Amino acid sequence: MRHVLVRKTHRRKWRRIAGWLLGVFFVLVIGVVTAFFVGYARTEIPDANEKFEANTTVVTYADGRTPLGSFYEQNRRSVPLEQIPDHVQDAVIAAEDRSFWTNPGISLPGMGRAAFAIARGKQLQGGSTITQQYVKVMYLNQERTMSRKLDELFIATKISRNRDKKWVLGNYLNTIYFGEGAYGVRAAGQVYFGVDHPKDLTVPQAAYLATVLNNPTRFDADDPAAAERILGRYRYVLDGMAEMSTIKRRELVQYRKAVPKLRQKPKGGRYAGPTGFLLDLTRRELAKYGFTGDRLSGGGLRVITTFDHPLQTKAAAAVKQSTIPGLQIGLASVRPGTGEVVALVGGADFLKSQRNWATTKAPPGALLRPFAIPAGLGTGAGELNSEVSLDRMFFELVDSRRGPLIAAAAEAAGIPRLPKADQLAPGLGPDALASPLDVASAYSVFAANGRRTAPHVVKEVRDARGKVLWSAAKHRGLPTVQVYPDKVAALTNELIGGGKATTVSGLSIEKRQANAKCRCRRSKGSELFASWHVGYSGDLSTAVVHRAGDQGGSALPGGGAKLGATLTWAQYLGLWKVPAVR
Repeated sequence: MRHVLVRKTHRRKWRRIAGWLLGVFFVLVIGVVTAFFVGYARTEIPDANEKFEANTTVVTYADGRTPLGSFYEQNRRSVPLEQIPDHVQDAVIAAEDRSFWTNPGISLPGMGRAAFAIARGKQLQGGSTITQQYVKVMYLNQERTMSRKLDELFIATKISRNRDKKWVLGNYLNTIYFGEGAYGVRAAGQVYFGVDHPKDLTVPQAAYLATVLNNPTRFDADDPAAAERILGRYRYVLDGMAEMSTIKRRELVQYRKAVPKLRQKPKGGRYAGPTGFLLDLTRRELAKYGFTGDRLSGGGLRVITTFDHPLQTKAAAAVKQSTIPGLQIGLASVRPGTGEVVALVGGADFLKSQRNWATTKAPPGALLRPFAIPAGLGTGAGELNSEVSLDRMFFELVDSRRGPLIAAAAEAAGIPRLPKADQLAPGLGPDALASPLDVASAYSVFAANGRRTAPHVVKEVRDARGKVLWSAAKHRGLPTVQVYPDKVAALTNELIGGGKATTVSGLSIEKRQANAKCRCRRSKGSELFASWHVGYSGDLSTAVVHRAGDQGGSALPGGGAKLGATLTWAQYLGLWKVPAVR
């Protein structure tokens, strides 16, 4: 009897304990639920991270299609979700959140695993929904704390209640980081495969992008040890796409064999190689027009430059083939009448040296003599006829101490103001300085019948929607000015001596030069510091300079080096080819 009473007592005791524990459990549940709703009510969606709303400014050659480079803080070019094919969307969903279309925007199991990892000080693993990932990059920071995780939970829940799934997915695809400096699926397609728009991505390419976004460092193709991980993850994504009926079984079998071929990564950064000088000039000129800071690097602008891609390619090749150790070469081509800089080579690699030899000034020597014609005729020193000698006009003005007239005529055409113009010497020594761009622009005035437009490299700027924000054709700062009378320019052209073949060191430059009616002038820049050649026709004015030494201040080596500028110029225009070495 006593044992029965003891058992009943124990049973009542355990019931009380169970009831107490159950009560505590319900209190905790109510507390957690209450805390959740209080936290939810108090949490507001913060302002978006401006960096992740910025879009890359794209720079193109003059045709408006061929890419030249870009300006960005984060490499991103947003694209509406409706322009992103289903197979690209499904690849990302298969990789990151297969229940995306049906879940409430959060994953409680994933949150639990994250909380456990944080408590143990471990690395966070995957498991967040697409909505949570978007919230983390757009509204929060990358702290690994419980408070940040709770904020993520509350904001993701609010966004899921207030925004539809398509809005979330579209923003996610334009925001998430894919590695290699690419933010968003459009930039990723360009970086990994050279595909400019998501609509042109193949299924394997889309699956690969979805593979790397999970952890761009872990799935970096440059790491040989990552090859197996990449293939495994890639197949996981494809399997998910098959389960979603995005691809058929036979396609799955075919695509699972290997990852798609990646684009070869360009060496260096955005400013690498000779095109870095073009981008630098473009950036500087855009700043003059008010396109600076965030507006330039994050405004999603489209900048069309004046650079002609075929001519630029030929110019870079000619300079490269002419380069010898210790010699610096600058080349600039300007379109007469418009001032458009269509080709420019300032150096081999902007990242190695920012000295732009196409805009660095050098003594131009005899290249300034043609400006004695408009200077002299404008003051009655000579008559308007072909009997006037260019050199005679020049020396008469210099000898009569009217050198400032030559300086003024040159300055009107775009040559920088000459110091000590009243002491101008026949050789026009080191005190008279001009860059290849200055000289090409100045000689283009003769080709344009005395008219001058300031040289420029930006043709047009459009916003992300295609609206023209700035145009060189309408810009008041680029007027076309008649600096010389037509007849004076025509006589100068005749006296410069166009139409003659030039022979250099026994190598004849082809007569095609004459057929193009190209007028040329060669100078040795005080015979010490620079070798020049400038030539122009009705649609192109080009100046080339050869200089010696890292700073360009050394004396040129003897022999043919002083004539090198002529050969570079001729090779650029297809008038001469480098002889084959036997």
